[in-house]
Amino acid sequence: MSILKAKDTQFRLQEDGSVCFQVQESNPLPGVKIAQLAKGESAYKPAFTILEEDSVNGVDRTELRDRLEQWFGAHLKTVLEPLMNLEQVGEEDAAPVKGIAYQVYEKMGIIPREQLEDLIADLDTDMRGVLRSKRIRLGPVLAFIPALNKPAAVRLRAVLWGVYNERALPLEVPKDGIVSFEVDPSAIDKNFYQAVGYPVYGKRAIRIDMLDRVISAVYDAADKGVFRAQHKMAEWLGCPIDDLYEILEAMGHKKIEDAPEKPQEQSQEPKSTGDAEKSAVEPEVKVSVEDLANAEQVSEDENKAKSEDAAEKPQAVNNDVKPELALFRLKKGKAFQKTGGFKGGKKPFNKKQGQKAQNKSHKSKGKPKDRGPRVISAGPEKKLENSPFAILGQLKDKK
Repeated sequence: MSILKAKDTQFRLQEDGSVCFQVQESNPLPGVKIAQLAKGESAYKPAFTILEEDSVNGVDRTELRDRLEQWFGAHLKTVLEPLMNLEQVGEEDAAPVKGIAYQVYEKMGIIPREQLEDLIADLDTDMRGVLRSKRIRLGPVLAFIPALNKPAAVRLRAVLWGVYNERALPLEVPKDGIVSFEVDPSAIDKNFYQAVGYPVYGKRAIRIDMLDRVISAVYDAADKGVFRAQHKMAEWLGCPIDDLYEILEAMGHKKIEDAPEKPQEQSQEPKSTGDAEKSAVEPEVKVSVEDLANAEQVSEDENKAKSEDAAEKPQAVNNDVKPELALFRLKKGKAFQKTGGFKGGKKPFNKKQGQKAQNKSHKSKGKPKDRGPRVISAGPEKKLENSPFAILGQLKDKK
């Protein structure tokens, strides 16, 4: 079979940027190398350097290059489908939608939200729905396509980024499905990790979907500009608490209060030996049968009272409760300002409410008069004719 008529499944891209051809369609092995990717006009359209191999001898190089470009385009649409769909936006799409889709496409499916703020400000409800249909999520910090977190999409974007930026391949990519892992920020290219969906904050590269979950939890939990770190955030990221603090600070949040120290457990007091001493000192007392009966009754009453007291007492505190973590001051910026749905960001003046406020302002704000204690009766309403004063009056009238 001619290589030009081979099926797409017979061509396979390797992590070092080489293209292999497998003569036997059913063979799972990659086959022989026939070409090498090189920087092209864009990250999605690399150039192909045909290698000097026996399997391509006698094949027209131009035709083979065209065949490889055809296969590679189909491969991208299979692995990076939602990203490739952004290349051709609909004519009916509004300008802000087109602008956001284009920039997400150019940045391999992930871009800081602050770079899109002007476009996001022009979005209405329908436009946001269109972006969701294109599988774009506008997170608090990053805009991205969650569907690109699959291992195959991560590996393919690593090759595309490395080839276009002329880096030595293969590049070290995150292990399949890993949520986060430690890196040396001074020895890596953060742009690479962001391009493959693992932005770097602090000393960790974090998968974008879990990072977005933590960011959303931060702003949901914030109150009056501050928030407290939560254990679940570290669990989501699969990292120690100290790494979580570094990640939050790398996002721009400022730690203003360390985690409260765990109170030391009070040493238990030794059991009193008073009972033993009493038994040794107190003299023997003769007890009658009648006294024994009374004592048994008292003992039963005491046990009943103790059981009732125990039922009323709150349950013991669970020692497994996790301690509170550090307190942070929230980073402020355009992406996190809560704006209302009113024009100009201001609520329109309500005349009725304004009149009520004016009426209230004329009332005296002095100290209220002491009207004495208020007595509230829970019994039935008393009838005047049944009062003792009414009865005395009736007796006088009879006289």
